[in-house]
Amino acid sequence: MTVFPGHHGLSSEPSRDTPDISLVKIISILLEHKWKIILTGILFLLGGYFYAGSQPRIYQADTLIQIEGRRTTLGLLETLAVGDQGGNPTTAELEILQSRMVMGETVDRLDLAIQIEPRRLPFAGDFLVNHGFTRDQIDRLTPGILADWLGALGGGHQLEGSPFVWAGESLQVSRFDVPSQAEGRTHVLRVGEEGQYVLTRNEVPVLTGRVGETVHDEVSGYRLFVSQLEAHPGAEFMIRRVSQLDAISQLQRRLTILPRGKDSGVYQVMLSGQDREQIVRVLDTITGVFLSQNVQRQSEEAEKQLAFLEEQIPQVNVELTEAENALNDYRAERDSVDLTFETQNLLRSLVAVDNQLSELALAEAELAERFRPTHPNYQALLRKRSQLQAEKLQLEASVNDLPETQQEVLRLTRDTQVNQQIYVQLLNKRQEMRLVRAGTVGNVRILDAAVLQRGSIAPRVGLLTLGSALLGVLLAIVGVLLRLAFNRAVETPEQLEAIGLPVYAIVPVSSGQHRLSHFLRRRRKEGVNIFRGLLAITDPEEPTVEALRGLRTSLYFAMLESGNNRLMITGASPEAGKSFIAANLAVVCAQAGQRVLLIDADMRKGHLHHAFQQAGKGGLSELLTAQVGIDEAIRPSGIDNLDFLARGMVPPNPSELLMQQPFHDLLDWAAPNYDLVILDTPPVMAVTDAAIVGKHAGSCLMVARYGLNPPKELEITKRRLEHAGVRVRGAVLNAVAYSTNRQYGYYNVYAYR
Repeated sequence: MTVFPGHHGLSSEPSRDTPDISLVKIISILLEHKWKIILTGILFLLGGYFYAGSQPRIYQADTLIQIEGRRTTLGLLETLAVGDQGGNPTTAELEILQSRMVMGETVDRLDLAIQIEPRRLPFAGDFLVNHGFTRDQIDRLTPGILADWLGALGGGHQLEGSPFVWAGESLQVSRFDVPSQAEGRTHVLRVGEEGQYVLTRNEVPVLTGRVGETVHDEVSGYRLFVSQLEAHPGAEFMIRRVSQLDAISQLQRRLTILPRGKDSGVYQVMLSGQDREQIVRVLDTITGVFLSQNVQRQSEEAEKQLAFLEEQIPQVNVELTEAENALNDYRAERDSVDLTFETQNLLRSLVAVDNQLSELALAEAELAERFRPTHPNYQALLRKRSQLQAEKLQLEASVNDLPETQQEVLRLTRDTQVNQQIYVQLLNKRQEMRLVRAGTVGNVRILDAAVLQRGSIAPRVGLLTLGSALLGVLLAIVGVLLRLAFNRAVETPEQLEAIGLPVYAIVPVSSGQHRLSHFLRRRRKEGVNIFRGLLAITDPEEPTVEALRGLRTSLYFAMLESGNNRLMITGASPEAGKSFIAANLAVVCAQAGQRVLLIDADMRKGHLHHAFQQAGKGGLSELLTAQVGIDEAIRPSGIDNLDFLARGMVPPNPSELLMQQPFHDLLDWAAPNYDLVILDTPPVMAVTDAAIVGKHAGSCLMVARYGLNPPKELEITKRRLEHAGVRVRGAVLNAVAYSTNRQYGYYNVYAYR
């Protein structure tokens, strides 16, 4: 077996169709496709930047509030409070802050049910507006171009009359009433000349008015007041009025409440939105409404207690007067009876118990307004009252043991003192409630007014752009790895040797050859890649050309065993690079002093004449049909020792021409006149031409392209040629990637050279 120079250690073990994937190979493949990966990342980066730049800017305003624990007005309630006192007041206040009561009043005050959306230029309108482009700037940057585009979109032939709204243009509506059936429907407000406008629905005019004037239609039920309008004539705004419930729900979703510090009672209230000025007004309104209702609730509680006191004081005053009169009358009747020491002690105890019972009565009246009798605080009051009543019964039993005169004096004196203390207590409570009502501040404080935070909170352009770029790179890497994982094409010499094809050369991929290649589109036929010029001439120091010199050396010894000096170069499928190998091999052989004849035997799609920059006519097909003579058909290539025979005009029967005697005569004539005859043939899997030509060639060399031809396809090609009586001496692994070249020692050798 002949092996090309520099190829060492080829394994004799059979290889699989797909070689093992190692970490080194993965890294090598990724490095090979680095520019594709980078380009994909750049494209995704630009796409991510455009997407992020097209999203509406979301801003945020915040404020600080403090919620204090609620204190009871009557001090006895604090003594009676046990366990759960009706829930956490802070949590309750936060729920009130987010309730429909507060949000609904805010929506009504600021007309948040009116929603306005400007019409933007399709695709790029939001991006341009977000970057501050005005109508005049766009017109200066793209004179005439944008106007033509707008005309194509049906938006007018002039930029001035286009319906699209640009940066710096706005609309403010203070009132917009619609009939019930039009609620939530989109209306279009088109700007006219000198502050006029037209409101339409389904392209039917509804209202016509002017900025600063209220317009209405009694029949349809529409009413509109445009407070401010700054836009060019023709600009259009989509306007609709949603239900209050929808507006409240949207506002609640935009509101966020976060605690500041553990159990501090201080909370940060944040509101997000697209309109920077509006979100500050809305947040101030929300906190203002919340504070007002909190103070109002506290004031209403004081009013209720004050009304209760005003009702009780006259009654207690009457009872006090009656008790004093009864005591004075009894003493006058009994001639001023005095109380003993024991009786005075009982009196003081009874008065104290009665005072506590009266306080409990006041507390029960307040608790009845706030809790049910089953509430723990209410139950504690009832237990306290039962204890006091039992103590009162004991004291009254002791009173019954006193003399009758002492009992009566004690009873009358007790009634007088109890009523007097209750009366004084009620007067004090009334004065206290009046002070509370006058100075009610609630348990909520606004610590900081609403302030707009710097910059926008969404979208995060930098993060989205970077994420898009990383996603693009990741997808490109995944694509490369999937292609590697599912690739069944030949990549190593071992795969070729496993199917019985000795590798004569590994030809690395050439950047210089890409510059010589062109895509030629044929009329009514599919295109074909051609190359104008020869790499062995334009860049003889290329590693690719040096690999062909190694192939030349290997073939020199291999063809000594062949029956003639004819070498057929073929391939399994198109784009394998057989024409490139044949042409440049002919050049390097001619440069070595051999007289070489290069025959383009592909009379169907042969294009070797482009490499020599000659015409394709007057070639092989004309020679075989006796239209030209052999001296006229074989042309000098312009390279010493190298002659060239083009394919000629495309005949209707190429295979039949190759089977006839003129082709045999041509080869018989060429054999003694040249040292080497190289025949470039069509792909074996496509047509039978290669099998016909191969019978006349002493040696056959198959070109397999790295990453293109599967080993199974090459094995079928080899078997097909062998069935036709053609012996395939070996193969050339063409266009091998850089990473594989390093594996087989090419770049180390050429770096030395």
